[in-house]
Amino acid sequence: MAASEPTTTSAPGTSMLPAARVRRIVKEDKDIFACGSDSLFLISKATEYFVESLVREAYEFSRLDKRKTVQYKDTAKAVQSIEQYDFLGNIIPMTVAPKNPAAGKTQSNR
Repeated sequence: MAASEPTTTSAPGTSMLPAARVRRIVKEDKDIFACGSDSLFLISKATEYFVESLVREAYEFSRLDKRKTVQYKDTAKAVQSIEQYDFLGNIIPMTVAPKNPAAGKTQSNR
């Protein structure tokens, strides 16, 4: 992303993600018995950075297609092309165009 493009930042010591939601997600992990507020904050910030990084990469693929809107296919291309996102390969797969059954039919009424 170019330096002239704005980025959304939160105030120091705050997160854009709701702490209650992050706490609920962390509590779903049975291996974690307790998680302090400092840990929740760090998980939130790490998640923000991760999402921002993935969106920046997806945006670059949309720019290559001369679009300003990020689409699913841009995110899927980023996941397939960048090694650090390999673990998302099964979660965000490339889309496959459905076969058109009408395309294979020939006109037999002539």
